[in-house]
Amino acid sequence: MSRPSTGTVAWRRDVDTGDFCWHARYTRGDKTRTNWIALDPSIGEGDVARAKASAASLVGTAKSTRKDGKGETVADYSVRWLADRVGRVASVADDRARFRLHILPILGALEARSFTRDDVERLRDDLDRKIARGDFSWKSAACVWTNVSSMCADMVNAKKRELRTRDDNPAKDVKPPDRGARKAKQFLYPDEFLKFVSCPAVPLRWRRAVSLAIYTAARDGELRDFRWDAGDIDLGHAVLNITKAYNERTRKVESTKTAETRRFTIEPNLTPLLRVMHRDARGKGLVLTWHDRHMTRSLRRWLRKAGVTRPELHTDTPTRKALTWHDLRATGLTWMAVRGDDPLKIQQRAGHSTFATTQIYIRTAESVREGFGTPFPPLPSFVIEASVTEPESPSSQKQGDSSSGCWTRTSDPAVNSRLLYQLS
Repeated sequence: MSRPSTGTVAWRRDVDTGDFCWHARYTRGDKTRTNWIALDPSIGEGDVARAKASAASLVGTAKSTRKDGKGETVADYSVRWLADRVGRVASVADDRARFRLHILPILGALEARSFTRDDVERLRDDLDRKIARGDFSWKSAACVWTNVSSMCADMVNAKKRELRTRDDNPAKDVKPPDRGARKAKQFLYPDEFLKFVSCPAVPLRWRRAVSLAIYTAARDGELRDFRWDAGDIDLGHAVLNITKAYNERTRKVESTKTAETRRFTIEPNLTPLLRVMHRDARGKGLVLTWHDRHMTRSLRRWLRKAGVTRPELHTDTPTRKALTWHDLRATGLTWMAVRGDDPLKIQQRAGHSTFATTQIYIRTAESVREGFGTPFPPLPSFVIEASVTEPESPSSQKQGDSSSGCWTRTSDPAVNSRLLYQLS
């Protein structure tokens, strides 16, 4: 990553006064260089540190001008602003698309230093129209609004001085786009889960992976990078350590979503399964591996195959979302709340940055606890003890596509073991 722009300083004669003082010059946003700009004449010749600090305070102004004398446009500024987010924010690719499709058509040609609150309100009104027409959801509009308000705030008070170009925030106190109703998310009841993991028509690797996803309540990226030989699963002490996550966007292992690590006790009824999987993998490699394609679609297909056909799990409506792979994590957290776990323990295990998020699961649990069933039930013995050479069910062999997760045995038992847990 390039170092922050602070300008170049030099002790030189001022062309206006003829006296020597510190000057600075900068690279503008359009990659041209400014003329030498005189700094505070009270800074002594030997005070280099103060001269550099003074120069750094003017970086934003210099960056917001162009050689032709015109001000930097919002489009030009957005290039610098988004580039600064690379490596710090996972959604930069999505952010660029939001700017291209929704923000720059309204604000792009305006000068970054002088566009007004009225311009921001025009953008807000455009988002409201798109929501009303059904062009995109209110949640997508909220993401666009977050980009705009964050950029405007950084124009005033960014951590990096070169991104500060204004004295006022044109988005301050502007009301956001309209919000719609939040769609209800889904979870599996314990009896539905047991029906799924007990169905021989569902591949063993799917039954085991769904068990891990629910019983650990780990995020998808965290689950993807559980390794036997990295201390993530401490079977000796029955402790799960979540310290990292696989980022599908960057295809790298990074910190967790909240950059916080967490440690908690493994659910007792999951431990027997983990011991068998550890044995079969010879204590090495990833606990689970899978391709990223069609996880949710395949999950619903196997649920139907197991006879878990509750409409809420499979059909979207204007107020309800069908079950997704991520909702297996929500299932585990809901089960914890139904069981009556301490709310702070739920928050810590989930890795929620705010307690308000945890309360969503607690409120859901309070409304469905009666007749819910026993959370985290013992896993069927044949799911735990099944041989790693268990053949595919005829139903899965007939799928004949990559999403069915077919696998081929090799002469290496360790490879067979890994392939058995591979999902599509």
